[in-house]
Amino acid sequence: MSFEAHPGRSGMERRLAAVLIADVVGYTRMSEVDEEGTRVRFHADLHELFEPKIATHHGRLVKTMGDGVLVEFHGVVDAVHCAVELQQEKAERNAALPPEQRMVFRIGVNLGDIIVEGEDIHGDGVNIADRMQVLAEPGGIAISGTTYDQVRSKLAVGYLALDERRVKNIAEPIRVYRVVLDPAVERSTIGATRTPRAWAVPVAAMGIAVFLLAGLAWWQPWQAENDASVAAVDTRRSLVVLPFDNLSDSKEQGYLADGITEDLTTELARIPGLFVISRNAAFTFKNKSSLPEGSVRRAGAEMRINAKLIDSTTNGNVWAERFDGEWSEVFELQDRMVGEIATALKLRLVTSHQVGPSAGGTSNLAAYEAYLRGRELELRERPEDWVEAVKYYEQALALDRAFGNAAAALAWIYREAHWTEARSKVFGLSQDEARSKADAYFTQAAKNPSPGYYTLLAGKLKMMQKSDEAIAAAERAIALDASDPSSYESLSSAMIFNGRAENGLGYLDAAARVDPAWSRERYYLAGLAYFSMDRFEEAVVAFEKIAPESKETSYWDFWANYNGLVLLISAYGHLGRHAYAAAARERLKPYLAQAQEPEYTGLMAAVEFPFKNYVDLERVLVGLRKAGVPDLPEGFSPKPEDRLDGDAIRALLFGHEIQGRNIETGEAYRRVTAPDGTTVITVGEWSDQGSSKIEGDMLCSIYPTRWRFCGVIVRNRDGTFAQMNEYRLILQWDRFEFSMVK
Repeated sequence: MSFEAHPGRSGMERRLAAVLIADVVGYTRMSEVDEEGTRVRFHADLHELFEPKIATHHGRLVKTMGDGVLVEFHGVVDAVHCAVELQQEKAERNAALPPEQRMVFRIGVNLGDIIVEGEDIHGDGVNIADRMQVLAEPGGIAISGTTYDQVRSKLAVGYLALDERRVKNIAEPIRVYRVVLDPAVERSTIGATRTPRAWAVPVAAMGIAVFLLAGLAWWQPWQAENDASVAAVDTRRSLVVLPFDNLSDSKEQGYLADGITEDLTTELARIPGLFVISRNAAFTFKNKSSLPEGSVRRAGAEMRINAKLIDSTTNGNVWAERFDGEWSEVFELQDRMVGEIATALKLRLVTSHQVGPSAGGTSNLAAYEAYLRGRELELRERPEDWVEAVKYYEQALALDRAFGNAAAALAWIYREAHWTEARSKVFGLSQDEARSKADAYFTQAAKNPSPGYYTLLAGKLKMMQKSDEAIAAAERAIALDASDPSSYESLSSAMIFNGRAENGLGYLDAAARVDPAWSRERYYLAGLAYFSMDRFEEAVVAFEKIAPESKETSYWDFWANYNGLVLLISAYGHLGRHAYAAAARERLKPYLAQAQEPEYTGLMAAVEFPFKNYVDLERVLVGLRKAGVPDLPEGFSPKPEDRLDGDAIRALLFGHEIQGRNIETGEAYRRVTAPDGTTVITVGEWSDQGSSKIEGDMLCSIYPTRWRFCGVIVRNRDGTFAQMNEYRLILQWDRFEFSMVK
């Protein structure tokens, strides 16, 4: 979007104003499909919707910018009120249109200093508004902290607090809030969500308040047009743990404040009959302005924690206590705090043998403090900070080799590091070296499993097509920490790949109850579930919500964008929308480049979507074919009569030994497959034992060190037994020629 000034009268003036910027989501892609129709729809929205609303709320349309508008208001309440009405009415209009004709806007609002030149405006106030627009959800509104401070109690909407963000040429980071267009959170502010997942660790020192919530109803920030389902209300007594100020002499000890929130949340979540919301999640209740404050003070070895239990329906104290002690007693103070809260609520504590007393934690204070320092760095979600986080996690593990949380955190970071060559280089490693470290720390984490370990295990088992075992692992993660939304998402994913998509949607609702802020991963899983139930229209809505044009920061974001686009292509193929499928294929290309893949094929889908039942994988493959995606890599187009079907592959391989070579490297190739599918394979110096099965007309094999591969077998008409090249096995990344020897 361009903010170049239009010619106008000479001279400049500065003034404080509210700036609204709206931009069309995916305008370029829509124009590629239908340039004239897209332009007409934009101008219809401009004249029929934007201009009347702007006039009603006393704004001034400064200019249009191809696919967006710039508006000035003298009153910030008018600006946000206008934005709300624009998005609400636009959503109503879109509901009556087919998906390919819907024009969706992002809107950003900022209150700040602007420079006026003639009829045009620019300056920091405009630049920040533009940044807010980028941070808004499709169909949503994002506002700056200065805007929020003026409007938070004046409009019948809620607000979701995000992390502070930096804006080019602005020295200080900007507070960001998303406007929540849901009556359930009217005039409430939902806490910032900044951790990708929760880790259960023993308690640290800070001030807290624990709020008892009544009549809690969670919202979803999006709903597919044909599905009005909303997460069910949990009937258990509900708590949210809020962090307060660190009053220690050293402000650097803020990481301790972060630590106790996760710890206490995890411990309270183990109490039967109590529903505990993630510390980073949104929480919904009225009269937020009356919430009390808490504090902690640590001076040397001495510490003091203040805690309160508040009933949100009355704002009255249910329980309050001060805990004095030494830093060396912090774990005992935690146990006392949890016990007294349970007593105040007349609830029974879970005994240690039921859940495991440590769940990957530590009783070593030095290890614990090193872990918290690493955790603070990890949450910044930047590879360069992860390098520093690794040092603290390794220090924690050196101090306590049984500290499962530290080992799981290292496994997770190195898994993040290995997925691209550029990211591995930040750690001074090759991709293979990063993966080896991830595997080593994962093995160590298994000795003292934590919720994070079980979540990682569930993902690994799912990719090995062991979704039954993945479900059990995810359920174990939830049992150890019922307040972590990533555990519910992991269970949802395992359920969907297990052929239980409806159940998978239910666990996404459960994730939304503990953290209503929908991540790209959650949108992807919702789309995957709808796709697996042949609800392609709803799948398209979910996949488009992922906003793949956004800059992803994590392993999860990358693969949600990547796989979401693949399934979007397949869904458009099923729906017969070939132009949209072609546009989605173009959007996929940058992700293929990052993954170092020249093109996408059906063989890749067979590897990346490890469904238990072939019918679910076939649904993906059929849609991709309809969208023009090739089954095999470029250069391999065997005649149909030369390609072996599933029965022929089974007869050739199962119960037999084959020998040959890797066509590209010349390495010797040997494979022995038992009748039950047990497979021993040797390629050059590498050897492994795994299992094989027939899926459709493909051979799919799983090896512990290399995960899952699928390929097709074709007859080589020019091959001979003497040359050991009568057949060819075509995988996405390797090609072999072979003959059966016995």
